[in-house]
Amino acid sequence: MPREGAPPPLRDRLAGSALLALSTGIRRLPVVVSYALADFAALFVVVYTLLHERRVAPKGRGLRRNFRIAFRDELTPARSRRLLWAWAQHMARLAVDFCRMPVLNAENLSRHVDLGAVDELRPIYAEGNGLLCVTGHIGVWELGGHVLSLAVTPLRVVVRPMGIEPVNDVVNGIRRSSGQIVIEKRGALWPLKKALDRGELVGFLADENTTEDPVFAAFLGTLAATSSSAAFLQQLTGAPIAVMSCNRIGRGRFRCHVWEVIRAHPSEDKQADLESVTSAINRALTASVLAYPEQWLWSSRRFLTRPPDETTGPDDLPPRAEPSE
Repeated sequence: MPREGAPPPLRDRLAGSALLALSTGIRRLPVVVSYALADFAALFVVVYTLLHERRVAPKGRGLRRNFRIAFRDELTPARSRRLLWAWAQHMARLAVDFCRMPVLNAENLSRHVDLGAVDELRPIYAEGNGLLCVTGHIGVWELGGHVLSLAVTPLRVVVRPMGIEPVNDVVNGIRRSSGQIVIEKRGALWPLKKALDRGELVGFLADENTTEDPVFAAFLGTLAATSSSAAFLQQLTGAPIAVMSCNRIGRGRFRCHVWEVIRAHPSEDKQADLESVTSAINRALTASVLAYPEQWLWSSRRFLTRPPDETTGPDDLPPRAEPSE
């Protein structure tokens, strides 16, 4: 481990330089060419995923298991193959979308992004109570904060730092190209609370598996261990929550969605309020995944942590919590 103040190791600096060169090159390519390269790379995503599945499937994880949890008897082999390919294509195109984010600015944003849903948020933000924008690993999730920062006001976004400092610097530089303010995940609740108190715009992802005091709320029809951080921030500040996504609808074309706006209605039972708001967030995120099923991060560990008293069914899957819509 390098001593404090020492430059990063050479291999880390080379990794950062390589990423910077790659992202700059992708931005300079014509859109059609960059997406064609991504579609070719999707083949490698499929191969890697299938090899990875062989390792994680015996441990009760993986993309195909998540397919089965979400779609159950509706998942035919043909549908599974189609969804795998569409998902791999989406994941490859995400790299292009992210690298091209600095190309989108206040002047050209409306030519690339359908901002109808953002217009719905402006009067809510103008109320002055702050606005908590929640999304998941759905659509082009990095682009959502970029769009809001350009169209409304700079957003404070929570991110997980990468292990390689020069790579982290390049990635955060792209994120900040819209004026977006990056906050590292550890210890983020307090600065987010203060930002909401000031009436600012903040955002983070809410579809990750958690082992720390989870709320087990239905997601895609099955209980999922969910962080109650968004609901807790609403309790502290009274800020409304907008469950959003920014989805790709073509090469270099995107559409923002607001799936639900959740207002604070506190009761005397704070725990029940946390669970109710967290469940509402999961319902809205479920709607976003079902609308764009190929654009969710199916390889995640979303259903890994289970309720302690749960019993799996004869299909070796966790039981359904509610019918999928």
